[in-house]
Amino acid sequence: MFSSMSLLALASLTALAKADCAADNCLRALRATQIPGRLQSAQAFCATYTTATSTGEAGLPTYVASNCNGNVASRVSSACSCIALATTTSISVTTTTATPTTLEACGKISSLSVQAASTPTPTVDAALAYECLNSVPLNKTAAIALVDSMVPYVEFQSDLAYLKAPPATYFYPPYDVLGTLATIRANLVADKYANEYAFQVDLYQVYAPAHDGHFVVYPDLLSAALEWGRQLPIVSVSLDGKETPKIYAYEDIVASPSTASPITKINGEDAVTYVSNFAYTAAYNQDADAAYNSMFFEKAFVAGGTGTGYFSINGRVRYIYPGPNTSFVFENGTSYTLNNIAHVKTSFAGVTDGPSFYTKFCTGQADSSAASEIATADVSAAANALPGYPDPIIITGDGIVSGYYLTNPGFEDVAVLALLAMENEDPAEFQSVVQNFIAGAKADGKKKIIVDLQANGGGYILQGYDLFRQFFPQITQRDYTRFRENEAFNALAEVSEATIPADYDPNTASDVIISFYENWWNYKFDYNLTEQPFTSFDAKFAPQIHQGDPFTSLVRWNLNDPLTTVNETFGMGIEITGYGTRANFTQPFETEDIVLLYDGVCASTCIIFSEFMIHDAGVKSVAMGGRPQPGKIQGMGGVKGGQSFAWSDFYSEAQFAIQEGTITDEQIAILSNLTLLPIERSTASSINLRDIILPDEVFEAIPAQFVAEESDCRLYWTPDMITDVTKVWEATASAAFDGKACAFGGISKTAKRSELSGSAKAKRNVEAKRVAEQRRQKNRRMQKRQVAKKDIGGKYGRRVIE
Repeated sequence: MFSSMSLLALASLTALAKADCAADNCLRALRATQIPGRLQSAQAFCATYTTATSTGEAGLPTYVASNCNGNVASRVSSACSCIALATTTSISVTTTTATPTTLEACGKISSLSVQAASTPTPTVDAALAYECLNSVPLNKTAAIALVDSMVPYVEFQSDLAYLKAPPATYFYPPYDVLGTLATIRANLVADKYANEYAFQVDLYQVYAPAHDGHFVVYPDLLSAALEWGRQLPIVSVSLDGKETPKIYAYEDIVASPSTASPITKINGEDAVTYVSNFAYTAAYNQDADAAYNSMFFEKAFVAGGTGTGYFSINGRVRYIYPGPNTSFVFENGTSYTLNNIAHVKTSFAGVTDGPSFYTKFCTGQADSSAASEIATADVSAAANALPGYPDPIIITGDGIVSGYYLTNPGFEDVAVLALLAMENEDPAEFQSVVQNFIAGAKADGKKKIIVDLQANGGGYILQGYDLFRQFFPQITQRDYTRFRENEAFNALAEVSEATIPADYDPNTASDVIISFYENWWNYKFDYNLTEQPFTSFDAKFAPQIHQGDPFTSLVRWNLNDPLTTVNETFGMGIEITGYGTRANFTQPFETEDIVLLYDGVCASTCIIFSEFMIHDAGVKSVAMGGRPQPGKIQGMGGVKGGQSFAWSDFYSEAQFAIQEGTITDEQIAILSNLTLLPIERSTASSINLRDIILPDEVFEAIPAQFVAEESDCRLYWTPDMITDVTKVWEATASAAFDGKACAFGGISKTAKRSELSGSAKAKRNVEAKRVAEQRRQKNRRMQKRQVAKKDIGGKYGRRVIE
């Protein structure tokens, strides 16, 4: 059973991953835990880098210089901050009393941080951090300005109407995003908040209930300096793969699965209920089973740098106070209580109390990427394996893409393509590693392939398109998306229309004009539903009303445009497979010899790729884990949105239009409402810019985010899978290719795609004609209303009443 001795192992677990940051190649290179000594090397480098008065690029370690190019200083500082978070040394239990009691709570944290200056990411008792945050005074005027500044950005969120009134089948309750913002503003005016923390706790709940990985704001007080954690990672496993999974302490199940006692209660509540409810408070998964899964340790999380499960570290719940401690009761009657902790993310220099905390972290001037001072030794090596994974056949430099062959008897003909994300700072490397692995697997006699999408939170949109077409080069994907229109959206579209000359020629146009053209604000940029160019501004932008909100027509990517694909300045820098010089690829595996493997994380571009594989190619899937209740579950549990867009990007778009476009005073006034204030008062801010509309939902136009899609087969994690990812792959292969029973559902042999392609193609053609005719009829019915809107300024959207 878990004991105080087990606590000694927790530091090594938390060292595996920690980040309040988007995982880019710079961060991955510094915290590459798959490389012995790399984390310590990077921490030593960061100590020198962050304390030196100046550091030239020539003095950077090779792995830093090659992966942190661009804005080197900013990227290195940010990555150093994150790897400082990656190692936890708790000073909470034994050292807080050493601080003079005359200091206020924030001052104590500052003092403790100085004492632990040589320790990466010190921690303090959660209760002390909570006291500190509650001592920060409210600046009412600044708070009201912050709320007001958020509204123009929130208006771009694509599914506001559906969050307010979701389909009956959607798991989470309805809520009104803009209405919640208005309520918070009213509360500020009425002086209902005792301090800044109380205000920002409410502000966070504008975004957390959306359960949308693209839609988030991390307010500064909650996220700039501290974040919550627990000292005990947990797992959910079935001992035999058949019985209902139970919750265990990670250390217990790894040490001795046969004697490990399940956790039955957490903080006096049924353990499953407690973990579920905690997950639901701020999960970025639209699916409840996926949210539940995210709480637990799994190998792919560690390999991807996510951590040891959001119950203990990371996730959006890290900004929700978990209380001063967590108590555990085990099935064998024993119990244990651990103090919860707060990770000190950055320097508290100059912080002595609540008011000085506000000055440092809540005025838009703090450098939230500043790293703690650390000291260790330097080493350097190339990525050659993922932590807890076997040696790969091939792997990208950042470990995002890797390929494996199963070797145990009965699995020798199975290959595994593991994709921890759909992003790579060199998209060509991502493309070539996938291509080379597939070709090599076929040459080596592999007949079946598992596409492992565990821990895959998405990435570059067109990387997902290319990946699909590498498997099915002759199938055209049905990629239907749309944008929610609003005043600023329409202004950007109108400025683009006015700025792009009628005789536009990409061969002679300036970079400024090309930038206006190569953008979704331009009606000529996308294809329509039938893969033809839009014929006019209105054909794309005349509002299509769904659930009371205005949207664009459905759009599709134009992958015949080299500026979108092969061009390295305006596009991806690669040609998408199935197009141009890559049009004549051959399908490498039969449909029934491919299976998709999920843990519920799959989101964003992972969803885009998966929808193509499932709806257009007929590929089957396996989903792991889930809540301990019967039935199949979704594997695609993350955000099913078509594009994430940062608020800083919106600000840049607005400024570009104002400074470079043909623009009216009215449009300048509208776009000037997109200010820097909410960007400076948060550590992250983004929205979901476009809905994905599934082929079967074109007529009803319900966003994919609100459509449940269960995987064909559900499997439970077993104890051996916690330490050996190949056991997950073998179980998946058995279910997908050998007909072995699933916990729920099952996979039978399917007809070959060649037998289905003709009828499927005909069905798609009929569908496209029907949809086009429906659109024409709907547009005729709306013509009078649309003309009226043009008469009052050409704004098809609406602006919220605050």
